[in-house]
Amino acid sequence: MFFSDLHVQLLSRGILNPGEQLLGQTVTGYMPWWAFGMIRRQYLVLATDQRLILIDHRFSFLRPMVQRLHQVDSMTWNNVAEAKVTGILLKKKLKVVGNGERGPISLKMVISNTLFGLLAPMKNNMSGARAIASAAQSMKQGGMPALPAAPQQYSQPPVSYAPPPQLQQGYSQPPAAYGAPPMPQINAPGYHSVPPPAPPQFQQYGAPPAPVPSPFDPPRQY
Repeated sequence: MFFSDLHVQLLSRGILNPGEQLLGQTVTGYMPWWAFGMIRRQYLVLATDQRLILIDHRFSFLRPMVQRLHQVDSMTWNNVAEAKVTGILLKKKLKVVGNGERGPISLKMVISNTLFGLLAPMKNNMSGARAIASAAQSMKQGGMPALPAAPQQYSQPPVSYAPPPQLQQGYSQPPAAYGAPPMPQINAPGYHSVPPPAPPQFQQYGAPPAPVPSPFDPPRQY
């Protein structure tokens, strides 16, 4: 059975605790020689920052091509005595020893990597098994396993951000009211500062002047 990324994500969503992060994943096979092919299991092994999870898939005895999810067992890193990759060349196995939720666990499972990974039951299956062994080794040494890189986020602007200089400058005094333009203090030689004449509507007029008689006007009788 091929385990796609979507299949693993769906299983992980129902198994992992809130905030638990996945560190590595691999698919292994368990078929002991003494069972003469009567026992055929396939384990999806997940390593998180809190525990090691074994998802047991078993083949049906009457229908060998049918596979079903049998059980899920997990153990915290404190209960994992050993989790490492063993074997030589292409015959690699994942050895897991510890105390699970249902009792002691001691399994040596084959890491399927057929045809250099081209026909493996999971993409990057061998590298996922090595990631699980690396996480177990880190926890055994008292450190925290390396978490996957967090997505890059945009940082907020610094607190000491200052606005541009033109925004900092303010008026020391309120602007002058609109009116006549100010007179220059220094004029060109020979010129004096003379205010502009007042508008016509503001000039004071006296009595209208007497009309000047014209020679073409008819004679008037007084």
